[in-house]
Amino acid sequence: MFKFNFDFDEIDEPVADALGTAAAPEPSAASGSSHPPVREDPSKEIPVQSLIGALPHTFSFSPLAIPLASKRNLILSRRDLFDARFQLIATEPDSGTDAGPADIDFLDAPSDLVPGVYEGGLKTWECSLDLVDCLDSIYGTDIAQHIKGTRILELGCGTAVPCLYLLHPIFSAEPSASSNIHLHLQDYNELVLRLITLPNVILAWYMSPASLAFRSSASTAPTDDTDTSGADAEPLPLADATEPGEIPITPALTAAFLQSLDDYGLHLKFFAGSWSTFDVEKAGGPYHTVLTSETIYRTDSLPSLVDLLQRASAVPPTRSEDATAALSNSTSQLSISDQTSLHHLVGEPYLCLVAAKLVYFGVGGGVNEFAQAVEGGGEQSDPRRGTVRTIWERTHGVKRSIMQVKWNSV
Repeated sequence: MFKFNFDFDEIDEPVADALGTAAAPEPSAASGSSHPPVREDPSKEIPVQSLIGALPHTFSFSPLAIPLASKRNLILSRRDLFDARFQLIATEPDSGTDAGPADIDFLDAPSDLVPGVYEGGLKTWECSLDLVDCLDSIYGTDIAQHIKGTRILELGCGTAVPCLYLLHPIFSAEPSASSNIHLHLQDYNELVLRLITLPNVILAWYMSPASLAFRSSASTAPTDDTDTSGADAEPLPLADATEPGEIPITPALTAAFLQSLDDYGLHLKFFAGSWSTFDVEKAGGPYHTVLTSETIYRTDSLPSLVDLLQRASAVPPTRSEDATAALSNSTSQLSISDQTSLHHLVGEPYLCLVAAKLVYFGVGGGVNEFAQAVEGGGEQSDPRRGTVRTIWERTHGVKRSIMQVKWNSV
């Protein structure tokens, strides 16, 4: 298999500061298996316009450098976590007016996980960067062409770094309304989608050639003396992902962003809530690419995650007599000896990729538990639903891997 040996120290300092070198998100006391199951929020689509309406007048961002095996220079922009905290402080109502926990409590909680409440999506976790490197090894520099006409879903997206990586070449290519790319981002918390996910998507657009017309017109537009908000008067930052800055969110900017989605044939949707209630058919049907990272840390959530991964994957129908041979053939191609071999995965009818740490200490989940949930043979004698194969691995420090799941046809 293909292995990387770079150390976590090579990843940028802001990520290291946020994550440290812990082997897993720190769970709250409520995440132990001895506690009763929590009641999860049902899945629902959050309209893009609703998320845009919740954006602040401005937010700050910083560069995120991602090491790639290809040695290509990849730097993405992401919203600063401290800036999201300031937004909540400024907008949070008095605690006496809300019977439930305040949103700001989740940012300041000593735990990164509060099952059924907050699942750590505000931070950038290491395996999301691993997934970017794996996708880069698969698609190379021709990503935009390969994903035309496809449906992509990222589960537990949080900061959505893998999808930001995919958006960069989409917005850098020639605009085409016929590209017909469906990009769906799912996180348990609507709060995460509002504070982090959509701002990061807007940054991916702004830092690309797709925003050039807006940036050019905004820099030459006359000042509106009747505007008392002050937002339109704020200067636009340079479209340079290597530099931190602040971006003013104006009606003109959001209108240009939405127009670019149409111009580039990009159908963007956001979903919040539990995996068990995510309606794949209502979302438009199965996906050609299903991505998830750092989502297998709790064993009690594995059944719903595995079920959704299978339901969401566009598995082609296979005759029963050919199913075993087809599965064996597809997985045999995953004995990877070098980076370039990952490019062969472009020809797969669908990709279901799961990035995770080998073991999540103190939480109970890990790679072995996930593989068992997919391949069966556990204590409950679950049926074999598919095959799991490691296609990417980090061997130094906290061990991490990326698995491809090949589902049995039904």
